[in-house]
Amino acid sequence: MHASPEELAERYLGAVESFVEALRSVPPENMDRIEKPGGWSPRDVAFHAADVDQMLGLRLRRILGEDYPELAGADTQAGVGLFRRARLATSMAMDALLATSALHTALIENLGEDDMRRKGRHSEGHDVSAADLAAFMAMHVEAHTRQLKRMLRK
Repeated sequence: MHASPEELAERYLGAVESFVEALRSVPPENMDRIEKPGGWSPRDVAFHAADVDQMLGLRLRRILGEDYPELAGADTQAGVGLFRRARLATSMAMDALLATSALHTALIENLGEDDMRRKGRHSEGHDVSAADLAAFMAMHVEAHTRQLKRMLRK
């Protein structure tokens, strides 16, 4: 059995708040420090988290609003490269994540039983339910919060 919509929303919102707190803890002089060869910097992580969160929110809206939509995958490494080249202020990533998380939290909180079971088909060949996607949204942000915290320890 899946968590309730309220539990899913609370976990997701808590993950976003922890992520923003961790990002704010990164000293400005370390914002572009790469974790390891071929790895990401805190700035990369910030924009990746905001970018993917927007994509996942769009998937959730499509599952809720369309009948069994095809959910395209994305090259997230290409997105990291795009934002790395632009060298935008991390405050933009935080603002984007906070704004979209407010919308996503409201949608997740209001999922009914039928909504939780609605599905889409990922382009990699597996079904994704609204409940699964809501849980994954929280897990994704949590994973990148842990990544930022590791970066802070180095």
